[in-house]
Amino acid sequence: MTWFLALQGAAHMQHQTSAYELQDSADVGELEKELMGAVMLDRVVPVPAMLPQNGRKQQKVTLYVRPAAWALWTFYQLSDEDRRQLTKENPLLNALQAAQRGQAAAAGQVNPLTGQPGPGNVNL
Repeated sequence: MTWFLALQGAAHMQHQTSAYELQDSADVGELEKELMGAVMLDRVVPVPAMLPQNGRKQQKVTLYVRPAAWALWTFYQLSDEDRRQLTKENPLLNALQAAQRGQAAAAGQVNPLTGQPGPGNVNL
């Protein structure tokens, strides 16, 4: 299971949650201690994270988080199956995909065999 760090903004930014996948090498217990200690000192904590690049490829990065600037944070785990299910049931992603299919259909770029966006107007 993959660990994630979710950061929630102050009361005026509640709709702006940031979630980051942690690298496998991240020690969640140690990271938690660093975040809690950094709040009092108002210092930055390096967080080893993974950012998506192209498709399924991910890049290892270090995020520098200032815990005092966030209202709260939490760690959570998701399996690959949980992540797929969340993506499948996400209304925003579903709406975006439907809009992309609609744009492709309007442009005449829907494959008549599969119904998916792609080469269309195949004359047999």
